[in-house]
Amino acid sequence: MHRFAIVLPLTPMAVGERYAVRDWPLHITVMPVFSTWAAAAQLADSMAAVAARTAPIEASAGTPELFGPKHDTPVALVDSPALRALHRVFVDELDIHVPTFRRPDYAGNGFRPHITATRRGAASEGDPLRLTQLALVDMEPEPGQGRPMVVAVAGLAG
Repeated sequence: MHRFAIVLPLTPMAVGERYAVRDWPLHITVMPVFSTWAAAAQLADSMAAVAARTAPIEASAGTPELFGPKHDTPVALVDSPALRALHRVFVDELDIHVPTFRRPDYAGNGFRPHITATRRGAASEGDPLRLTQLALVDMEPEPGQGRPMVVAVAGLAG
């Protein structure tokens, strides 16, 4: 099995870019980390199909909150019906690949769109967001651990 995530970056990502977890560009995770036997190419095709029928998403960064097991990870919530709908579309679209969520409580009804602060910066309440790209991220690329890699991108076009 392999682990992936699908994100909406605030600024475009490129295939082949790798990031230390604390150094990720700002993004909203639309499909939290999941394991699957599906190949990256199959997931990329599914992601591209969703992107082709999804319009760019306009939203605003919302209230700050602390996430994580120790409630010490600053995030900005993004209350957006479009983001919740996109998450549901991906849950349905990827069902054929039998994803197993690392944290199932973060998917489905537990999905809470947010932007996690990283060393690169943070979103402030009220910041306007225009989300135009999806990125498929391999959370365990070879070689090495701890440096997730972008394996596919797709522009929102619907």
